[in-house]
Amino acid sequence: MMMKTMFAAAMIAALAGCASPQSRFYGLDAPAAPQAQAQFGKRVLLGPVSLPAALDRPQLVMDMGGGELKLQEFERWSAPLDRLLAQRLSQGVARSSGVASVYAYPQPGMDGGDLRIAVDVRVLSLKPGQGAALEAAWQLQSAADGKILARGGFSRSQAVASSEPGALLAGLQTLLDGLAADIAAPLAQHPEWWRAG
Repeated sequence: MMMKTMFAAAMIAALAGCASPQSRFYGLDAPAAPQAQAQFGKRVLLGPVSLPAALDRPQLVMDMGGGELKLQEFERWSAPLDRLLAQRLSQGVARSSGVASVYAYPQPGMDGGDLRIAVDVRVLSLKPGQGAALEAAWQLQSAADGKILARGGFSRSQAVASSEPGALLAGLQTLLDGLAADIAAPLAQHPEWWRAG
């Protein structure tokens, strides 16, 4: 009986030692900031956001340099990364442009919108101990006739001394706000594009 008890205790201890660490989940929520004099108008749909294939996965991917990428098995996105980026950018574009009717693609029950913003993320790099980098191209298009109203490119980095995922993501969020401001500028400069009537 004593041997069985000792064996059971040893097995419990061994299993406890093999327990996996808890996964942590990260989003890209925009800070709650007042949107001064936001106006509703034509529907502006931001997305789809395209990503490099290596980043289209649930885990955070760290750029170790020299072409080496490292999956963070227990550091995960809270939703598909393309959706998180579309949501963060749509909030930023709405805040920066003053257009309240900016929505993240896809929106259930909504067609293609009146204006469409496509974003192609070419580089999204999280480098432990160095920082974050973001490179993207975007274009604003009229859904009615396909006319391209504006387009642009974005390429910046944000130094972050920490290797912690949360700190690196804070750097990435700063870059996303910069990209959103660039996308929002033509909307702010040309209210005739999105005002109803």
